[in-house]
Amino acid sequence: MFKELVKFSKADTLMWAGIGIFSLILIVAFSLMASNPSLVVKSLIGLVVVMILPGYTIVKLFFDHIQVSDNMTKNPDINKALDKLIMSIGLSVACIIPLNFVWNYLLTMGGGEGGGAADCAEGSANLADCKPTGSNLWGNVDEELIYTGSASWRSLLTVILVIGLAIGYRVFQAKRAQK
Repeated sequence: MFKELVKFSKADTLMWAGIGIFSLILIVAFSLMASNPSLVVKSLIGLVVVMILPGYTIVKLFFDHIQVSDNMTKNPDINKALDKLIMSIGLSVACIIPLNFVWNYLLTMGGGEGGGAADCAEGSANLADCKPTGSNLWGNVDEELIYTGSASWRSLLTVILVIGLAIGYRVFQAKRAQK
């Protein structure tokens, strides 16, 4: 059933080949300047997985035949590949970044802080000496950047959620159309 939903074309191959070649150029260029080239590779893989793959899944499942631009190049396959890349990045930003804000809210403000009571030193009038009795069970994610892959498990779960919802809805549409 999945083979009927997704058919890969020459434009898809060109798009991923272009991403691969561009990635290799970036890896070589930044590895020459970086003290730890493996971090360059890890960041680039995280960037591709988080900022292209979810949008590409949505584009491939729902918008595969949409043409955004007309005359970027003379080759129509390259035009389609560029359109898919542009839409993939845009849809990834539109899906992943808002979910990151939801994660940040839920993990820092939305709960898991424990009790509301405070344990103050006896006779202390200074509120800085007071410590909350509960603890934040979910952790703090203030400085994590989901789009560079530094929020590894959370960003991976967000990508899986977006891709899973897109595939699930497409399968639901296909089953509904068969009835």
